[in-house]
Amino acid sequence: MKTSKPVRRVSFAAAILAAGVSLSAHAEYRCKAPPTLEDARACDLAKTAGPDALRRFIQRTSSIYGLYFYDYVADADAERWSTALRSNEAQTIAAMDGRDEAKTVSQ
Repeated sequence: MKTSKPVRRVSFAAAILAAGVSLSAHAEYRCKAPPTLEDARACDLAKTAGPDALRRFIQRTSSIYGLYFYDYVADADAERWSTALRSNEAQTIAAMDGRDEAKTVSQ
């Protein structure tokens, strides 16, 4: 059974589209040499403000720039954020323990 030319063309176009989508999903670290002003802003937020500020910037400007969060996160940034999160959790637990002791002493 032979397939018609339009069917082959549609199949070929679908294969090209699928290949293009998979290639564009590859994260590339853009902070080595930010090509645009919005890339530079995202890099600055990743280095100084933290993940929440970077995520808000990317979500707020997604319809304009189409930025991807992990293009701007280096391993060092992720490690720094992880360390800060762990120390923040420890401080929260210590603060909760302190409040419980204060209630017990005052009663």
